[in-house]
Amino acid sequence: MKTRYGVSYWLDRYPKSRQPVYPKHRGPIDTQVAILGGGLTGCATAYVFAAAGVRVVVLEADRIGQGAAASCPGLLRLEPAVPFRELQDRHGRRVARHLWQTFRRSGLDFAATIRRLKIRGELVSDAALRTGQDGADEKHLRREMQALRDADVEGSWLSPARLKQETGLAGTGAIRSPGDGYLDPYRVTLGLAAAAVQRKAVIFERSSVIRVRPLRTTVELQTAGGVVSAETVIVASNYPPAFFKPLRRHFRLCDAYCVLTSPVPSFVRREFGRSRAIVIDRADPPHVLRRTSDERVLFVGADQRHVPVRVRDKMLVQRTGQLMYELSKLYPAISGIQPEYGWDVQVSVSADGFPCVGPHRNYPHHLFALGAGHHGVGTAFLAARVLLRQYLDQAEKGDELFGFGRLLGRQ
Repeated sequence: MKTRYGVSYWLDRYPKSRQPVYPKHRGPIDTQVAILGGGLTGCATAYVFAAAGVRVVVLEADRIGQGAAASCPGLLRLEPAVPFRELQDRHGRRVARHLWQTFRRSGLDFAATIRRLKIRGELVSDAALRTGQDGADEKHLRREMQALRDADVEGSWLSPARLKQETGLAGTGAIRSPGDGYLDPYRVTLGLAAAAVQRKAVIFERSSVIRVRPLRTTVELQTAGGVVSAETVIVASNYPPAFFKPLRRHFRLCDAYCVLTSPVPSFVRREFGRSRAIVIDRADPPHVLRRTSDERVLFVGADQRHVPVRVRDKMLVQRTGQLMYELSKLYPAISGIQPEYGWDVQVSVSADGFPCVGPHRNYPHHLFALGAGHHGVGTAFLAARVLLRQYLDQAEKGDELFGFGRLLGRQ
């Protein structure tokens, strides 16, 4: 079997004949909110705003959902990727607990919305296991577990024997977070876009914005087909677009890599234990393992700084081989199995590792959702809810913790 490099499994398996086609933007349009970006965050935001009765226009430069949304691992995390102790040391226990609980509520809200809208996104709920392989890992995880208990945050400790039962891994223990899961991010993005359109949102794809012109009370967005005039512009992007280049100093752009096997035989599946939980190790950067509904193994990691296009293909082959070797060290039974897919995904990480959601003082009539990092797809729904509250001037206590103010205060 020949490995397919640079091809996302989620997008490749979706029949091209069933991919929805949205029109290109043509003519002048006045709207309350214009959303730049038709990925998972953009479509989630369009749905949430349209459901609240706000007139929304989405402008996507390429095809809906076929960028980072179709490349991400599809992890629905109910906790942030930043350890609780790190958040507590930086912000204090009360703030850390609020951030942790906000992530959990947003993830559960997202899962409930997917089910309510009957989106066939192959949502599977189980748990996430942060595992340790040696004494140093165990010490770190036990201190993290104690901090979670002291803050009355959900989580439980798995002994080495229980870890072996659940995952087949021989380790020193793990922190189990209930309710985490995974899904097909491309199908979910399409489902949210369709739900937004049903609620009178307007979506344009292959409609690049070539000019952003702030006016006194509105913002004009120029495309090749005309002008969109909006009271508020929402930038729902992985990384700040060129029009907002000054904001890039707050973020670093990385490449993460994904390898996916063909469906593994039963003798290999037995090595993975009885659980279908997400497994996250303590490597730097961490590896993440999940299994798909058709018994494939997805392994994610090997992050590095974003590489130039000229070396992308070479690096993709190298990182795919590296990840398969590291996977075989965890599960020797998988040795010799070739990956069917190997692809990369761009990840934007803020200076403190947390997403930035909200206004910026230098851009009136704008709201931003940037730097989702490794926090999982639930960040899209978290951003959508926070943005709606900001737009309606109904911000809740704690929403400011996701804004740019915390980064500006670090300078």
